[in-house]
Amino acid sequence: MNIVKNAVATLSAVALSSGIALSMPQQARADYQSFGLTPGFMPDPQIGTGYSGGGRATNDCGFVDSAGSPDHVVQLYQPFNFLRASVNASGDVTLLIEGPDGRYCSDDANGLMPEISGYWPAGTYNVWIGDWDQGGYRYQFSLSEY
Repeated sequence: MNIVKNAVATLSAVALSSGIALSMPQQARADYQSFGLTPGFMPDPQIGTGYSGGGRATNDCGFVDSAGSPDHVVQLYQPFNFLRASVNASGDVTLLIEGPDGRYCSDDANGLMPEISGYWPAGTYNVWIGDWDQGGYRYQFSLSEY
């Protein structure tokens, strides 16, 4: 998805410099955010958005984007004694996180919604929001210390 976002930005820059106007939904530009956090961050929760799924099938977490294209990157500058990553979506989605202490997949932790919480060491975390049926569900990804 990040490749598409970069291609759209490049195409937009070329079109604008050529005097061509492109119509792009405002909402699409706000998707797939990255986060840099320290304990006590504000506002809490931090929110990211996007669409679930992708072309890479995993054994335990459904379909996600390619390994080199996470939906979100979370940089924790200090360890967190407690941090909750959760997803809310219109369909059955999964949460896949790869970080300095391993790989974690959550599915149906909170009804049909995934959640991973607990101690998180400092470092970089790649986050993918997947699904089982390649439905491309609109989601909201939340990070909270509560």
